[in-house]
Amino acid sequence: MVDLCGIAASRLQTAALPAVKNLQRGETVRLLLEEEPSLMLQSLNLQLRHHLSWQISTEGTDKWRVLIRHREDVAPRDLMDILSRDHQRLDKLFGLSLQLVNAGKVSEAAPLVMEFAAGLKRHIQTENNILAPSFHIPDPEPVAIMLREHDDILAQTANIESLFAGEEPLQAWEVSPFLAILSGVLAKHEHREEQNLFPQWDIALRMAAPEDRQALLTRVQQSLSNMQQ
Repeated sequence: MVDLCGIAASRLQTAALPAVKNLQRGETVRLLLEEEPSLMLQSLNLQLRHHLSWQISTEGTDKWRVLIRHREDVAPRDLMDILSRDHQRLDKLFGLSLQLVNAGKVSEAAPLVMEFAAGLKRHIQTENNILAPSFHIPDPEPVAIMLREHDDILAQTANIESLFAGEEPLQAWEVSPFLAILSGVLAKHEHREEQNLFPQWDIALRMAAPEDRQALLTRVQQSLSNMQQ
């Protein structure tokens, strides 16, 4: 339990951050506050790349209790949650591949790179072929940017795959610059999606009939889970 009563509203996020920034699966943190915490929690979760899930309850009329869990301990709550979780999964896989290459362990990195590439392509297919055609949002620019960036990411990934698929043993210096470039491109791309596009899709999805909303979420989850098999 972390008691944040008496903390100024402007400092609540800073005060709560140390308690949750290293939250692991299976752990819980409880906050006690005098301010309604929804906006603070949303901002905090954004800072932590959506790692948190929470439940808010009131204690009397002037205090709020918040139960915080790692998001992997609860079912996804919306489209943003589903897609950002998959971003994180792919990021971890790619990061491990890059670490192995930088350590000179190219042969160990090879299967991880290929697994990452297959997963990334399925992720992009889900966004391009299922989600983009399903919504008509007020601002079409984020979708156009996403589609252009997907083409570039796929081209870079195909080049990396071709290097690892060669018959000659691959040296770290031959591939590490391409992995580093793709790492930077992916970080910026995922940030733009999570900030500018996924929230618009979630708003549009909340306006759909419940059965249509659930059908789309199920279809997306099935598509993304297929790439982990």
